[in-house]
This record gives sequence, structure tokens and C-alpha cells, in this order.
Amino acid sequence: MNSIHSILKQYWGYDHFRPGQEEIIHAVLNGHDTLALLPTGGGKSICFQVPALCRNGLCLVISPLIALMRDQVSNLNARGIKAIAIHTGLHPIEIDRLLNSAVFGDVKFLYVSPERLGTDEFKSRVKDMNINLIAIDEAHCISQWGYDFRPSYLKIAALRELVPDVPVIALTATATVPVVEDIQLKLLFKNGRVFQGSFIRENLSYVIRKVEDKNSHLVDILKKVNGSAIVYVRNRRKTKDVADYLLRNRISAGYYHAGLDHEERSRKQTDWVKNKMRVMVCTNAFGMGIDKPDVRLVVHIEPADSLEAYFQEAGRAGRDGQRAYAIQLITDADDQELRDSKQKNVPSLVDVKEVYDLICGEFNISYNTGQWHQFDFDLSLFSKKYDVSPVKVMHILKLLESQELMSVNETFLSQPKVKITVGKDVLYKFLVEHRSYEPFIKMILRTCSGVFEDFVSFNEATLGSKVKLTPAESQSMLLKLNSLDILSYIPRKEKPQLTMLQHRIKKEELILDRKFIEERIAGMNERIDSVRNYLANSTVCLSKYLVAYFGEKDATDCGICSVCIGRKKIAISNAEFEMVMGKIVALLDVPMTMAASAEAIQVDIDKVREVIAWLIDHGKIARTEDGRIFNKL
Repeated sequence: MNSIHSILKQYWGYDHFRPGQEEIIHAVLNGHDTLALLPTGGGKSICFQVPALCRNGLCLVISPLIALMRDQVSNLNARGIKAIAIHTGLHPIEIDRLLNSAVFGDVKFLYVSPERLGTDEFKSRVKDMNINLIAIDEAHCISQWGYDFRPSYLKIAALRELVPDVPVIALTATATVPVVEDIQLKLLFKNGRVFQGSFIRENLSYVIRKVEDKNSHLVDILKKVNGSAIVYVRNRRKTKDVADYLLRNRISAGYYHAGLDHEERSRKQTDWVKNKMRVMVCTNAFGMGIDKPDVRLVVHIEPADSLEAYFQEAGRAGRDGQRAYAIQLITDADDQELRDSKQKNVPSLVDVKEVYDLICGEFNISYNTGQWHQFDFDLSLFSKKYDVSPVKVMHILKLLESQELMSVNETFLSQPKVKITVGKDVLYKFLVEHRSYEPFIKMILRTCSGVFEDFVSFNEATLGSKVKLTPAESQSMLLKLNSLDILSYIPRKEKPQLTMLQHRIKKEELILDRKFIEERIAGMNERIDSVRNYLANSTVCLSKYLVAYFGEKDATDCGICSVCIGRKKIAISNAEFEMVMGKIVALLDVPMTMAASAEAIQVDIDKVREVIAWLIDHGKIARTEDGRIFNKL
């Protein structure tokens, strides 16, 4: 067995581990079930990749995002480590081949989506694999208290029964104390260990800035802070609107959301990573798994759905250890919008039953039929047709999956693939007899390297255009060759797939776990309130506030966030500031002059003046027309 340091040096070129990594790796190698909580950019992957490489066999990695799986598999293969991925975007022929490779080949890492764990095919084959470790990425998804709960993650417990002697490592960057406890419970931890690195990012300056015009203020920030930037917005339309605004102000920008096709997303991501584009304006579909350490600025134009999501997105800035900024722009309207989002996006039990019934009706599923049927599901079209928030629909689908009624895979995407299924002699004979196919097949051979040995991804439009075929003609040619058994063609699919897990039931007869669903709904409301409270905070260091949310209660003031910098402008200690502020706020139930307030609390008027100015700037108190001050709250 190679030492962990020699493996680190051989494959990653590092002489030393980051803080916490070595202890986590030793716990795994000693057979302990292990939970590793490391912040975004903290090197979680090495914590399971190094111990897996120390031993014979393969590491089974469970990951919720296809894009993330693809990135990690690509990175491992580039280092000379054999890795493959199986997810819901693959054809059954490909899945069978990959499972064979995992059983009989030299694969070291097998990445699977959580949905794969429940299939009979996977369960029958996994027992034949020489698995040395099970790694669960984004482990907060297994907890009902987690902001991104995925019911399919609950299948992991059953997987452990199939390979009972294999240790588990669970990894996440965002987990509150209840989530940490729930992860261990749901994963059936035995002799477990929990390692939590500090969530403090000493180089990251958190800023909350109240503005009148977010777009113009964004331009001002980008002109003052150089370097690569991410700008997060809530909806797809706004990504383009804001990017166009930046371009009109001579700032290099592009936009990204899940509705763009794969080629466009890939091209834009590559341009941004290579600094051909400075600013990426995006929804939360962007950022996961992207290795770009020199991001200097992450700006949220609109609040995130939870502090967990905000912390993860903001944490994409400054992974190189250099000073970076995470800026939240707010207006007076944002708090009201967050309150309204409870009504708009958080479902009730009645909503769950109603949306279930609408979906079944949309696909003409009769009562007592439909189990295991699959349908293309366009979330945007469905939401518009029935006037239901897309966010609410996705919440409901997760709840319906937890009740084993129906499920939808959110990130479905597959590139078209082709494989020549006959030998070269047979192919030559076919071309002699069918000359009309010759230009097209020869173009496949020139464009798709290795097409005789394996499925190869390709661009249908580009391939067809080279032999003067339209995309429709190209696809028709591929389908015909597939029917002639000359090649195997797997068409591209982009729409998510909805699966009925049971026959349709009348909504009045649905038996739901009321307690579980009500707890989930309460958790959604609490997370919205946690964002509101963070944005309303103007007295506690923002870094301290955020890490305390994740259970790190003993942090000190960062000194570089907007609250700390605001304090520095006032020549007064933190303790004295808190004392003066508390007395002033308690005093101002009725308007009074600054001099009268200073006399009432018996504090130096210069200090009172500074604290009052700060409170006014942060919207906590206000002035009357005659100059008196009063408490707004």
C-alpha cells in the first residue's frame, strides 16, 4: 500500500495536505464511518480520493449533480486515474457496459447518481464489485433538515446492507447542527467520526449594502474591484437582462442558466474560467464543481433561498487565499419579497395533493394505472400553464418522492452518442452496397475517434453540416443506420424525466406522512426567515453571524466585513457601541433631540452622535423634519 503522502505527490503534486485532510483520511483508512464538514474550496474530494487509491478495489461515489460528476471524472482521468460515471442521462446499453467495467475492469472511482442506487440492475451488480469505500458528496441532501433534501439519498442506507463491511465517508460544505446529527442517523454510522473544519474565511469580506439602484451600483463595484466575478440572480430572464446592462457599460459579461443548451453552457463556462469573459451573471445552476480559485467578487443582486445556499455561493470567491468580496445588494423591497416568497414558494399539504393531481392529469394518467411510466417534464411550461411557482412545484416533487409517489430527475441531460457495432470488413461491404451512406459514415469515422470500441459523443448539427445535411436529415440517417444494425445511436435528450412510482391515486385518498411534510414545510419557512434576519443584521460581524449559524459559536470579529468596517469608523469599542446603541434604541419610542438623548443616557455626546449616524445609515432609526430622532422599528 502506497503512503498517503506519496499518493498526494504522485497524482496532485502537493507535498502537504491542507489542515484537517490528513486526520480525515486516517479515520477512513482505520475503517471509521466519517463525516467531513469542510467549507467550499476546502479540498473535500482529496479526503476520499486519497484513501481509495491506497487500497485495492474501487470507491463508489454518490453525487447529486451530473455536471459535478462529469467534472470530477474528467479531472481524475486527466491525472491518470480510471474513473467513470453512471447517471440517469445514459442509455441502458452504456449503463450495462459501465457496470461491467466496474465489476471486471480496473476502475478506481465509480460515480453514480442517488437514483441509480434503487434500481434492481445496480443492486444485483454492486455485490460483485470490489468496493473499498463509499463516498457521499453533498451529504446534507440526505437530511430532511437540509436545505437541498433529496429523497433518493435515502436509498444509501439500503446500499450499506448490500456491502456491510465497507466504510462510508460523507462530505458537505454546509450543514447546521441538526443536519450533522441527521446525516449520521440516516447513513447508519457505526463507530463514526465527525471532523469539522472552521467555516471562517479570513480573506473573504462579506458586505451587505443597501442601495436604490442595484444595477448601477453593481457597475460601480465592478469598476472598483478588479478580477473575475460572479453575479447571482433568481430567474433566467434576469441573467440576460443584467449581463446586457453590464455590456452596455463596457464590462465583459455573459449569462448562464439551466435552460441553455449544453454546448452554450459549456462554451460560456470555459470562456469565463479562461478569463475570456470577466463576469458571469447566473442563477444558482452555475458554480458547483467549477475549479476557479481567482474569483475576486461574488455579488448577489437578490437574496438566496437560504443561508446554506448563500454561504456556498459566496464561498466561490477567493479560493486562492487572496482578498475577495461577497457582496449582497438589498433594497427596501427585498424583505417584503422574502416574506411573500413563503406564500408563493412554500407549499401546504393542500398544495401537495393539488399539484400531484395536476401532474397526473397533464399526462392523462388514469386512476389505478401509470406505475413506472416515464414522461418528459418541462417544469417551466407546467408552472406557467397552472400558475404555480416553479420553486413550489420542485418542493412538492421532492415531497412526493419522499412519499414514494413520483419523482423527477432535475438535471437530466445527455449528449448524442454513437458506436459502430460491426467490424471493419462488414462496414466496408455495407458501404460498397449502399453508396449513399458513404460520405456520412466516413465523416463519423473522421470525427468520432474510437467509435469502433466505445460510444462517442458528437455534435449532430456539426457532423451533418460537414456533408451538407440538415440536423433533421442527419438524425434520420443515424436512426436508419441504427435500424440496419450498422451502428448504435443514442439520441440526445434534455428534458427532465418524471417517473410515476405508484399507480395514480385520487388526491382525496392520498395517504401522506403529515408530520414529515409539515416539518419540511416549517424548515423551508425557517430558512427564509434566517436569510431575512441576516440581511437585517447591522450590529454583529457578518462572518461571525454566518459561522454561528453552522454551529461555530466562538468566532471573533473578522474586521473586514461591512459591519466591522462601519464600526472602525466610529472611535468606540464594540462593547461600548452595543451599550450605547441599546440605550438609544430603547429611549426613542418618542422623537427627541440628539442632545436630549445623550443627556438621558449620560454618554458623551460625540459618541452618541457617531452611534446615531451609524444607526441612521443602516435604517434602524430616522429623523423627523425638525431634526429629532426616533425608532423606526
